[in-house]
Amino acid sequence: MIMTMDTQKCMAQTDWHPADVKAALEKKGVSLRQLAKEHGYSHFQRVLSTHWWAAEQIVAKALGKPANEIWPSRYLAPRAKAQARTVKITVTSTGRIRKQQERRA
Repeated sequence: MIMTMDTQKCMAQTDWHPADVKAALEKKGVSLRQLAKEHGYSHFQRVLSTHWWAAEQIVAKALGKPANEIWPSRYLAPRAKAQARTVKITVTSTGRIRKQQERRA
């Protein structure tokens, strides 16, 4: 008897690969350059690698999907972000302020 396991359900959501975003736009008959020009920008290339809210919304609308589905890592819930990092501030005996980032699980 052969058993299979669907590992996709167990995996955390990851951002779409930049090539997948470009391909999906191409299937819709539009390019990043065309979207940028239509909305008054010179280019949108940066949206594929870094957070750029306005461009993400335009690309997501062109694809008919919410931006948080395309780039879930960029749209963590505010509570999750707050829990991910905290800053510990201490004052030394000499009066210097020391900041130290701590990660919580």
